[in-house]
Formats: sequence, structure tokens, C-alpha cells
Amino acid sequence: MGFKNSQKNVDIGIKLIAELATDAYDLQLKGHANQLECRASITVHDTANSIPPAELISLLRKNDIARAVDLEQVAIFCTEAAQGEDPQGFVLARGVMPIKGEDGWFELIVATGEEETPRPVDEKGRVDFKTVQSFSNVEQGQQIGAIHLPTEGVDGQTITEAPIRAKVGDASKLIAGEGVQINPDGTQAIATRSGRAVFDKNTLSVLDEFLISGNVDLSVGHVTFNGFVVVKGDVLDDFNITASKGVNIAGAVGICQIKSGGPVSIGSMAGRGAGSIHCDGDLQARYLNQVTVECQGNISISHEVRNSVLKATGRIDVAKGMVTGGRAVALEGIEAKILGARAGVKTYVTSGVYFPEEDRLQYLKTQLKSTGKQVATIDETLSLLDKNPLKNSRKALKEAIELRLEILKKRAGKLEASKVEFSKELENFEKKDHPTANPKINVLNVAKEGVVVALGKTLTTLEREISGPASIIENTQKRGIRSTTYSPLTIAVEDMDEEPHEIDSL
Repeated sequence: MGFKNSQKNVDIGIKLIAELATDAYDLQLKGHANQLECRASITVHDTANSIPPAELISLLRKNDIARAVDLEQVAIFCTEAAQGEDPQGFVLARGVMPIKGEDGWFELIVATGEEETPRPVDEKGRVDFKTVQSFSNVEQGQQIGAIHLPTEGVDGQTITEAPIRAKVGDASKLIAGEGVQINPDGTQAIATRSGRAVFDKNTLSVLDEFLISGNVDLSVGHVTFNGFVVVKGDVLDDFNITASKGVNIAGAVGICQIKSGGPVSIGSMAGRGAGSIHCDGDLQARYLNQVTVECQGNISISHEVRNSVLKATGRIDVAKGMVTGGRAVALEGIEAKILGARAGVKTYVTSGVYFPEEDRLQYLKTQLKSTGKQVATIDETLSLLDKNPLKNSRKALKEAIELRLEILKKRAGKLEASKVEFSKELENFEKKDHPTANPKINVLNVAKEGVVVALGKTLTTLEREISGPASIIENTQKRGIRSTTYSPLTIAVEDMDEEPHEIDSL
């Protein structure tokens, strides 16, 4: 005798609700789909006495199935039964399916650079092909994304009005990577450092390094970044880089402006008189030509500096190379293998000076002189116009002269106000004490004739070469400068044992 698999074709969640057997019919009521449906099956023996709708409804109510009953379905079922069709699995009542809550989702509110952004257009309709950066610069503490929480679902009920709890929506799959944290209520993604946002495989991170694997050209454009910028290639002419933490360029830099809130390291730079580097940290380079550098730290050049302006609040170190042409200003000393050249543009070297103060002092003097000249010119012009009688002038000429007088007087008033401000600042200007100041210039090989040296209050042009290694310092006993036995820049001038090791007075 064979046995059938009792699990085959089994409808999960079926429950027998009621069973009624009479001489006229056999009726079964079953709950399906976990009591979300009531289905009826009937076998009629006497069609004249089949179950009427009222009796079927009464039976359903006795089994706590009331509001879920579909009266139309009951009528159809009873009609088919009375016609001897024996309906099977006929749905007479339906519960209410629970509705799952909406899933949570993440909304990025800064640009990552993956999005397509139009190139900027100026007021004349010209497209700026060099401003192509599309990612947002992120600041520490900035919200970079919104996390939308999942919602509660809508509860359902069975055919007997028993509640069915709805599932809450699934939470967002956002993963907070490095540089990102989620706020306590789980609704915001916050940057814990400056940089740029990267969203990959549900992981949100803030990177403080922007790596450019090739050249900075039209495909990259100008770079402005809140972090470190690393360029593996070159930076072509007229493309600028601004970084808050540092810049590292492996190749050559053209006529560009490099600005960094930290250190700068480059291969070489040919600025042609227009390129510049401004950094709030140390600068390292192999070669500089016609570049203006302002550095809040030390400058270290491994090969050569030509016709450039170097300013450092620390040291200038070209111990293995040459400084020829241009100007070098350092607070903590200058050291070079070769200073100057036998012919060509003079080389100016100044040590022991804090250049921001000197630059501001020079600026005040220049502006005061310039405003004074402008005020004198305007006063002379006003005097000439005042001598010209306007009574007999034509109306148009009279109005033009009066308008010019008004403009000149306003301009003179503004210049006078500026002159007063510059004079006041200049009068109160005081140089601060800089304990690390070291008015010393070290020459490892030779300082050429014609090099202009400024140390302390002394400004001297070398009338002959100085052979190194030697340290050039101010001659405090006589006017001028003098060379002594070489000592590293780490040794301050006041700590040098001058007399026994003096080489020459200049």
C-alpha cells in the first residue's frame, strides 16, 4: 500500500474555521494566508435545500467573521451552490494586509565630483574652461548628508479583526567611513575633518587628500581644496592650486599661483616673473626661476635659484646649489653653496629680518608717499580751476567744470583720510622682538663680487669674492660686515666666538 506525501501542495497557514454537514450539503469554512482570507467549499446533495445567504452570514458571524465579509461574494457563492456547481475555495471574507513602512534612505547634500556640472559662464557669455572642479570643499563640522529614517508601517487585521502588526521600513545602509560621523539622532552625516566627500558602496568618507595622477591642465582646471593636493605630473601655465593643508607636485610648475595653508613641495618652477608660491609651512624644491616666494617657514632648494624673490620667516637653505639674481630674505639665516654671479643682475641677500613686518613698513611708506603726491596734484588742479571764472562760461562747460570740481574734492577727501590712516599706523609702527632672528649668511663655496648683503643695520656690496666655507656677519666694532669661520645656521650670531676665528673684515 502506497502513502502520499502529506506535505505536497500544502497551503501554509490554513486553519479549519467551521464544518457543517447536513442532508442537503456538506460545507467547510477555512482560514487561509494566516487568517487573511476565509474560503468556503460546499458539496450540495439537494439543490432545493442548499444553504441560503442569511444562514451562511450567520455562520460566519458565529465564528467572529463580520466586517470582513464580502456580501456580494456570499450571494454569488450561494447562487452557484443552489445551481449545483459546488464552488470550492471560494473567498467570502478578506482581512487587511499590513503595509510595511517606507525604507530609510540617504541623501548626499554636497557634490562629490561624480555629478555632471556645467562650466561657468561670465556675463559676456564666455565659458571658463579652466574652472572645471565639480566637487564641494567640505569643512570640519559641516553636514554633508541627510539620513531619512524608516517609517512605521500600517497595521492590518485578520478576518476576525485580530490586529496584524506591520513591519517598520528597513534602515538606510549608510556606513560612516573615515572623516565622517553620524549625529546622535541618526539623521545627519557630519564631516569630522575638512576635505572632499567620497560616496562608494554605501560608505561615505571625507578624504583630506586630493590626488591628481597626471597633469593639472584643462581636464583638471584650477584646483581649490580643503586638504592636501598631490600632483603626480606637471602643472601647466595659468592653472592655479590653492590647498588648506599642503601641496606636493612631483613635476614642473609653470606660470601659476600656488597657495597653501601648509608645506609645499615641488619639482621645479619657471614663473617667468609672474609665478608665485605662498605657503604657511616649509617649501622644498629642486629649481626655481623667476618665482616670487613668501614662506611662513623654511625654504630648501636642492639645486638652483635664479632671478627669484625668496622670503622666509625661517631659514633659506641652498647648501648644494646656487642663488643668483633676485632677492633672498630670511629671519633665521641664509646658507648657499654659491651666491651671485660674475656678471648680470645683482643678487640681494638679507638675513635677520622678519619679512611680513618689513613688507608692511615699506607698503605704508609707499602708500603715504603716493597719496601725498596725488593730494598735491589734485590741490594744484583745484587751484587752477578756481582761478577760471565760471560766470561767463557756457552752461554745458560750466556744469562740466563744476562736476569735475566735485569729483576731485571727493577724491581729495578720501586720499586725505587714507593719508591720515597711513601716517598714524606708520607713527605707531613697532617691530616686534623675534628671538630666532639670526643675521648670518653662510657661504660654502663662494660669494661673488657684487652681491648686496644686508645684515642688521648694514647694507654692503661685496667688492671682492668671499671664499667658503665662511659665515658672513655684521661687523659690530666697525662699519660693514665681516667673514668668520663657518658655523651652522643653528648657531646664533650672538653665540659665536667671533674674535679668535675672524677671517676678514669687509
